[in-house]
Amino acid sequence: MATLSFTPLNGNEKVLLIDDEKPILSMVTQMLKRLGYHVIPYDKSADALSCFESSPDEFDIVITDLTMPDINGDEIVARIKSIRKDIPVILCTGFSEKMVDTKINGPKPDKVLMKPSGKDELLNMIRMLLDESKQSKTEERNKNE
Repeated sequence: MATLSFTPLNGNEKVLLIDDEKPILSMVTQMLKRLGYHVIPYDKSADALSCFESSPDEFDIVITDLTMPDINGDEIVARIKSIRKDIPVILCTGFSEKMVDTKINGPKPDKVLMKPSGKDELLNMIRMLLDESKQSKTEERNKNE
């Protein structure tokens, strides 16, 4: 009899969440907080970038919308990756992934989440990227010892 593999979707990492749509921002913030994540939500991308620039090592993952009024998600990805190339970034969009790839000229997000998506898809993506990031950091630390 096969055993099922179960990956817990909860965590205690710090998430920078950026979306100009306040209802979405509130809903995702509450969902992640219920699962134990420390969420720092922003509805203005310029404010979110300032926060990240002032303390880039505070965050474990960034989740941003693509289309926003002041600074678009592709620019956010580029600026965040220029500061900390190792941080996982999820870009949420209603455009196709191929369109996103052609639109983004600079650094690419680690994952693109198509809207609308279910909460399990988002939670699995977050957990996968955080676990991969931790493993990479551990391997890098072991290599340097």
